[in-house]
Amino acid sequence: MSSSFREFDMYPYVRELLRRKFPASQGWVIKERERRNGYEPDYIVERRRGSIIERHIYEVKKEPKAKTEHIKQVNRYAKNLSGPKVRIKSKNLIYPSGVNTSGLPPDINVLKLRKFKVTGSNKSKKKSGKSKSKKTSKMRRSTSPRRNWNALL
Repeated sequence: MSSSFREFDMYPYVRELLRRKFPASQGWVIKERERRNGYEPDYIVERRRGSIIERHIYEVKKEPKAKTEHIKQVNRYAKNLSGPKVRIKSKNLIYPSGVNTSGLPPDINVLKLRKFKVTGSNKSKKKSGKSKSKKTSKMRRSTSPRRNWNALL
């Protein structure tokens, strides 16, 4: 398996995170949007309370640093999706862990997925559950030959 990942690979984890945060039993509906001409956010979470619609906007990014373009994009979504009876409750950006988000304004929330990690360079990596030391794996191979247990049965 390749060590790099795409933004699309993060979506199932984001959906699971949003479902835990916004349960359907409380009336929350999670809408995953397809990218059409770049004007729709990745996720909109909304519920109707009386005649008012409450919305939370989530945009998923995999870049190693938060950019001003991301801020402008989320603010544009909030402006386009709000209205007289629609309240934008929060604007959110979701990044992999290891991303520098120091330049974001306080009105935009940041969530970081621990399942995905971005290193200091521009390469993205997905964390693996186990990590092997190169020293121990080389030592094992050199000290004892590998046995084919299927051949012995």
